[in-house]
Amino acid sequence: MDKLVSIIIPVYNVELYLERCVRSVMMQTYHNLEIILVDDGSPDQCGKICDNLAKEDSRIRVFHKTNGGLSDARNYGVAQSQGSYIAFVDSDDYIAPNYIEYLLELLIKHNTDISCCCMIHTSENSVEYEKNKMLPQEQVLNGKETCRELLGTLYHVLVTACGKLYKSEIVRKYPFPVGRKYEDEATTCKFYYEANKVVIGNCILYAYFQNPNSIMHSKNNEINYDAIWAQEHRAYFFEEQNESYLAQDSWDKVFYYCLYDSMYNQGRCNIILKKLKKDNKLSKRTKLELQLFNSSPCIFDKYLKLIIYPFGKARDRLKSICRRKVNYKLSEETTD
Repeated sequence: MDKLVSIIIPVYNVELYLERCVRSVMMQTYHNLEIILVDDGSPDQCGKICDNLAKEDSRIRVFHKTNGGLSDARNYGVAQSQGSYIAFVDSDDYIAPNYIEYLLELLIKHNTDISCCCMIHTSENSVEYEKNKMLPQEQVLNGKETCRELLGTLYHVLVTACGKLYKSEIVRKYPFPVGRKYEDEATTCKFYYEANKVVIGNCILYAYFQNPNSIMHSKNNEINYDAIWAQEHRAYFFEEQNESYLAQDSWDKVFYYCLYDSMYNQGRCNIILKKLKKDNKLSKRTKLELQLFNSSPCIFDKYLKLIIYPFGKARDRLKSICRRKVNYKLSEETTD
């Protein structure tokens, strides 16, 4: 429990929330930290706030760079880090006082490469940190098992880079994709696959702040190509590892994401759906559903209505299917 932990905080245009975030890190019960603040060319007062906080705590290291996006800032922080373990905290979020202590204890107790806790989504400045009663207190999985859960019921716990503690060599091996949004979607699968073991605790210790000014809350009526790219990138990664089951399941997730988008946005992802079918990457059941959808969206809607769920609106049923099979919030992303 004397290992150095590097906490990397990319900073961009969050002057209203930055100090709250950094102080929550400064107040950790585990003290052997280096707190790396990467000012990613922020146009507001974030740079000055970082410098002032560094004067209060010698563990804070500030780096100012030209804007390159969240992935670039994270990668820069990783390159500067010296810790045996790495954690990521977004600059408008905040963490419980025992966040690092809890994750490090889990990791050491179970001799794992990655430890995870749960998040709470909030728009408040403080929260009550509780437990996720839907999960066991602690569960240990190997890397492939964790990837399966990422594609299934534990998606919302596992997909984000935050809320985790990693052995530094795992993070250094797989940098985040620069110039892309949904960087977590494309990267965390690699971290888990590389890990020998992963432990997941049910304590909620990370406050995921719902910043009204972030891109994830802005309305966008265009196809989200970055979201599709990230999911395809994950599928290609599993193909490269010769993990056919994980790859096929990943391609199915791309299908359901695009299907939802096409059904309620005038078929704008139909070209992608047809390509998925042509490339022969989907499961048999998904192929049949795609064939039905391509032949007649109207009949497909009745299929949802009569076969999948007998009651309720078709849109609500499809949302339910997408949450179960894709486990993905279509408007959600993590970026500057």
